[in-house]
Order: sequence, then structure tokens, then C-alpha cells
Amino acid sequence: MSLSNHCNTPQGARTSLLKQFTSLAIPTILSGWVYTIYTLIDGIFIGRYVGQQALAALNLVVPLLYIPYAVSVMVGVGGATLIARLLGEQRDAEARRAFSQVLWVMLASGIAMSAGVLVFKHEIAAALGARGAITNDVVAYLSGWAWFIVFANGLYAMELFLRVEGAHAARFGLYAMFLGALANVALDYWLIVVRGMGMYGASLATGISMMVSSSAMLAYHVWLAHKVVPASRAFGGGSLHVWRAMYNGASEFLGAIAPAVTVLAFNRVILANFGEPGLAAYAILEYMTLGATVTIVALVQSMQPMISFYRGARDLRALRESFRLGVMAVMGFSMLVAVAMATLARPLTFAFLPAGGEAWSILEHAVLWCALAFLPAAGNLIVAGFLTAVEAPGPSAAIAMLRSWVLLLGTLWLLNAWLGGAAIWYTLLITEMVTLAISVWLYWRNVRNERGLAPLPVP
Repeated sequence: MSLSNHCNTPQGARTSLLKQFTSLAIPTILSGWVYTIYTLIDGIFIGRYVGQQALAALNLVVPLLYIPYAVSVMVGVGGATLIARLLGEQRDAEARRAFSQVLWVMLASGIAMSAGVLVFKHEIAAALGARGAITNDVVAYLSGWAWFIVFANGLYAMELFLRVEGAHAARFGLYAMFLGALANVALDYWLIVVRGMGMYGASLATGISMMVSSSAMLAYHVWLAHKVVPASRAFGGGSLHVWRAMYNGASEFLGAIAPAVTVLAFNRVILANFGEPGLAAYAILEYMTLGATVTIVALVQSMQPMISFYRGARDLRALRESFRLGVMAVMGFSMLVAVAMATLARPLTFAFLPAGGEAWSILEHAVLWCALAFLPAAGNLIVAGFLTAVEAPGPSAAIAMLRSWVLLLGTLWLLNAWLGGAAIWYTLLITEMVTLAISVWLYWRNVRNERGLAPLPVP
């Protein structure tokens, strides 16, 4: 539905805006959930059929898994933006050359990372915090996953390039992701449950499923696409576009890599305080929040283009109503998540670890504080999304840095140093609440300075 086709009556305008928001939100949420399925499937199969130690080992590996994802986000967002601009300027040959250059960079970086992981897998396991018997599980996972890093590099980026190609191609990308998720389920069952290959089997299942999705999307670009297609000579007779693409996506790379630093820091502190059961508990906590976080981010991303469009059209009423819809959707969903986590923590835990054990005794205390943190976190994401939509990237980036790096790591260090033990589970709630106070100030300061839009009410 076009953003420009909203009705003029107040009730009609609200209905039309709601339809616009829904039409944007549903495919964005579905796409995010497909990415989530990859992680959830591995966690459930590993926890139930390999054991608590293996689940703890998987959580140690998670920071490393973010690196190819961050590379994919960087070249995907930066490359898709650049390619779309070149196509809009009728520079089709340059767009094809830029696409080909990005593909070569993803291939080269994937091969380099694969070689590095395979050669230094024992050193990497030690750097991730693995000690004793858990090291074998970490090394086993790295041994299989390393062969498929090139497909992890391309997974997110290829879908973004399909969106530039057009609506039909974008739907194909979603189908390819679903196909990969189904392959992951079947392969996890076959390799872990039937063949008993443990962590190595889990890594192969994930890698092969990523290969299925990435290869299908690349095949579309080669044989079915009309605009975003590879050039016969990527680096000859034109500009070196790949550096511009990487620069465009640099901020997205920093945002995507931030969770790796966070998880690595939490893993070390949790391992020191609670040992392997603590790592297993933290892994389950991450799985509980992953789908909810993806959904909230998708809702914010669905609000952003509406705000940007009506800001450009100087339609204050539609802009404010779009903002209200986004706030209502995000805050309402975050409240449901908080209640669900607080009340369903036990059955969710036993879905991963049927025996429960020490992991549940740790998680029982931690989950409530994490659930409460979703409420201020939702507020921070709304404000950051709004600021990005009104072209205030500096304040938006400041919010992201505070809640993902500066305040989060600082609060974790202080709580561990002063109180230790169970106090570290307060980190997320404290970080989000302090950040929210700063977010509100940044919101009002930027809205006040935005000519023609001040003052926007707080919904």
C-alpha cells in the first residue's frame, strides 16, 4: 500500500495508517523470525539431545557467530543502498559492477575467516573462554561451522539485494530463508538425534541450511533477476564501488557486532560466578528473548518509513499518528513479553533442558529481572528508531552505544566487582532504565530543534 494514499477523514486516516503499518510490519517480522529459527532450533536440539555442557559450549561460540553476520549486514545494507541509488540514476552497468564487487568481497572474506578458524580453532576456543572438557564441544562446533562461513557472510546481504530487485524477488528471498530453516530442522534431527554426531552435527546442520538459502538467492540473481545481476567484469572499466558500500554499512557493522562483545563479557563473568550451569542458563535466557527482540525491532523498523515519509510531506497529523501506532505496538508487545517470560520461564527452560537441574535454579532468579528490562528497552528502541527516521543519526547512535556498549559493560563490571553472584542479572534493567532517561532527553532536544514539527507530544 502506498504511503501517500491515506484518507482525509480522521477515522479514515487512522484506519489507512494502521493498514500501512500492518503491511510493513508483517513481512518484516516474518523475515526476522526466520533468522531466529536458525538459532532456536540448534539450541533446542543441542540442549535436549546433547546436554547442558554442549548448550554452554554453544553459548561460548555465539560471539564468533556474530562476526560473519556483521560482515553480511555491513556489505548488505551498504551495498543495497548504493546499488539502489545507481539504479535510480539509470547507471545499470555500474550497479551490476557494484553488486559483483560486493560478491567477491563476501567470498574472499569468507574464505579467509574459514581458514583462520580451521587453523586456530583451539586458540579461538581458549579465547572464547573454553576450559577443560567443554573445549572439545567448542572445537567440534568450530570444525564443522568453519567450512560454511562464506554462506553465513552472504545470508543477510543476499536477501537485502533481492529487496532492491523488487517485490517478487523479495518474496523469493523469504521463501529461500524458510527452505533453509526447514532444512535445518531436518538436518538437526538426522545428524544429532539419529546419527549422534553431537556438536559437530549441529554445526553441519546450520552450515548446510545456510548454504541452501544463500545458494538459492544467488541463483535467483544469476538466472532470474533483471536489475541486480552480476557483471562479467567486476573490477574492470569502472569505479571501485565496494569501498563505498562498506563505508555506507560501517555503522550497521558496529551495531551488529555489539552483541558479540556483550555476550563475550557476560560469558566470562557468568562462567566465573556460576560455571557451566550458568552458561547454560544464560543461553536459555538469550533464546527466550531473541524472538521477542527481533519482533520489537521489526515493529520499530515498520514505523520508520512512515515517519520519514510524512515528515517529508509535512503532514504532522499523519506523522504523529504513525508514531503513536508504533509506540502502541511496541509497548504493548513488550508488556506481553514481560508477562510471558515471568509466567512461562519454567516450561520454556525445560523445553531446552528436560532435566532442569542447576541451570533452572540460576535462571529462576534471573528471568524476572530480564523480563522487566524489556519495558524500558522498548522505549529506547522506539526513541532511537524515531531519531533515525527524522535523520538524527548521531543521537540514535548514542542511544545504541549506551545500551549495547558503554552503560551495559560498565554496569556489568561494577555489579560484578561490588556485589558479584546474582547481582549481575540486574545489569540489563539498570542499563535500560538509565539509557531511557537519556533517550527521553535526546528525544525532546531533537524534536524541539526540528522546525515545523515541534512540539511532538509524547504518546
